[in-house]
Amino acid sequence: MDDKKMLTLTRFLSTAKSSYSKDVIHDIVDMMNAIQVAVKVISKAVNRAGMKTSYSAGSVGAGMVRKLDVLANETLINSMSKCPQVYVMATEESRDPIILRDDPGGYEVVFDPLDGSQNIDCNMSLGTIFGIYEKSEQTGGMTSAKNVLRKGCELVASGYVHYGAATMMVMSIGSGVQQFVLDTDIGEFLLIRRRIEIPRRAPMYSVNESNSLVWDDVMVKFINSVKDPKSKKRKPMKSRYVGTMVADVHRSLLYGGLYLYPAAKHRPGGKVRLLYECNPIAFLVEQAGGKAFTIDPESGKPERVLQVKPTDLHQRIPFYCGSFEDIAELEKMYEKAGPSQSLMSKL
Repeated sequence: MDDKKMLTLTRFLSTAKSSYSKDVIHDIVDMMNAIQVAVKVISKAVNRAGMKTSYSAGSVGAGMVRKLDVLANETLINSMSKCPQVYVMATEESRDPIILRDDPGGYEVVFDPLDGSQNIDCNMSLGTIFGIYEKSEQTGGMTSAKNVLRKGCELVASGYVHYGAATMMVMSIGSGVQQFVLDTDIGEFLLIRRRIEIPRRAPMYSVNESNSLVWDDVMVKFINSVKDPKSKKRKPMKSRYVGTMVADVHRSLLYGGLYLYPAAKHRPGGKVRLLYECNPIAFLVEQAGGKAFTIDPESGKPERVLQVKPTDLHQRIPFYCGSFEDIAELEKMYEKAGPSQSLMSKL
């Protein structure tokens, strides 16, 4: 990397072209600085846990995994609570919203502190997902769980941190998707990709196929068609599944791919959380030129993820995202099949 062209995350955000006002950009810079501080601490903790696994004959165990989850959660909460612009936070690890200020006139920050923590024992990738929702129009009064439930289209920024061979941050402030790498020598995230554009056609898909016997017919038909070696329509897709959402989405963004977590008969409402997993990822995927949808539980029809109004802080949904053409094809299949084929319509 040319030292003369090195651009830190903070510098990039301060000079980036955006439709946001200068005040909003200033707020985003402050909040992203707080997120940076937290994820650097989390990155070191993940590396230390990996070292313990490498130099011991046994497993790190559920206790260590839980400690990492708690550390990641508390680190993010402590760092973000120092930002006067943030009035409330929502996290996978906390049952209720974390209200910092009684007057809801600031930003809402959401996060999944440590995605894939169950994989630490085998040294697989982990991640942190975050989203920043625009300032609430409500002023005065008390913040409640109800007014924390925001649509994904109200995000002003989102991203994830991928703890792998290097610590990467992929993020967007609504003007494309950028990638940064943590330079541990200087302790800064440096820009390495100014614009990530997901290929419109996917060469691979990520889904837990062990659940295929409990999928709906549309999902089964789609997966069988995209991997069919006799297909005249496309080259057969390859299956690539890590089991950490951040890792699977990261690969899909860079090389083209599908990340699918469909409804299943034993989990018709889906598994991944809308507010702090699906929305931030869907925001990134759309900014990169991809597509993301879910299935509406009332109509049984596809719906853009970013338009879904949450009904619960920890609401789960079926989630389909990735390369535009292939996700659009799957979406049309659900449209054509109608609600009778949707497991969501049977809730």
